[in-house]
Amino acid sequence: MISYKIISEIESGEGMKNSFYVVCLTVVLFGFGTGVSAEESSEARPDTFTDIESNKDMLDPYNLGLLVERGDVKAINNVGLLWATGHDGKQSFEEAVKWWTEAANRGYPLAMNNLGLAYANGQGVDQDIKQAFDWWLKSAIGGNAWAMNSVGDCYETGDGVAKDYVLAMTWYKTAADAGDPLAHYNVGALYQTGQGVDRNLDTAHDWFMRGAELGDPYSMLSLGDFYRDGFGGQKDLVEALSWYQVSSLRLDPQDVGNLNFAESEARSIEGQLNEPQKEEAATRLEYLKKFTAPQMAEQNLDEGESRI
Repeated sequence: MISYKIISEIESGEGMKNSFYVVCLTVVLFGFGTGVSAEESSEARPDTFTDIESNKDMLDPYNLGLLVERGDVKAINNVGLLWATGHDGKQSFEEAVKWWTEAANRGYPLAMNNLGLAYANGQGVDQDIKQAFDWWLKSAIGGNAWAMNSVGDCYETGDGVAKDYVLAMTWYKTAADAGDPLAHYNVGALYQTGQGVDRNLDTAHDWFMRGAELGDPYSMLSLGDFYRDGFGGQKDLVEALSWYQVSSLRLDPQDVGNLNFAESEARSIEGQLNEPQKEEAATRLEYLKKFTAPQMAEQNLDEGESRI
């Protein structure tokens, strides 16, 4: 496997680049299931692909290796993602961090975001939330929407940086403007609680609705709460039931706490409705399934980014 020493040395001069590419290509080929050398593969499988951004090339070990050989930062980052996700049964967060560091040092914002996740979760490195914040900030400045949201979260919680609700709101709104669904929920939550901004339930509702439309399940769950409790004068148990039901379909199965809550609230409300209301809620649910179709994948090899 490629060593950390090799990765660190390539920054020392142009003369190391070709050596790094050869090592990278060999590692990709051997690490993910080809069983032939880079030289043999070059002879056996000519370079026939034309679109370096294609899904096939980002998943195929041979073509991915060629992209790495060419210095494609997206490919370098994706090798890290393959290691992190255990592609072909070989998982190593330590290896993932090495590849992400290489791509990040070449200025790739998505790799910087992945390094932030690694440091936040202590995967492949010692857990260090300050390092996580620093990498997320670099990624956010580079235009990565998920990192912008993570910077906002750090300012809201005080993890890795001094707590500042105003800056949290600023970064959440920036992330939302860049298209991150979860950021819409976070903006709504701050309006709901009045942190970093004047409390405004109508505005919170609007942000939750935007987040729900982008596929964020926490926004959907919050809308269920709004309609159940009548926040802003909008009590509607039929609407509440449909939002709890659709949120339970969109939540990560591993998010057991929120999933159980959504299902419990749905059962409770359903017991209070008559048959026509239940039918109305079922019709509404079918609409919301289409309305809340996720707009941003949680993890995509082609984009080379992961929320670990």
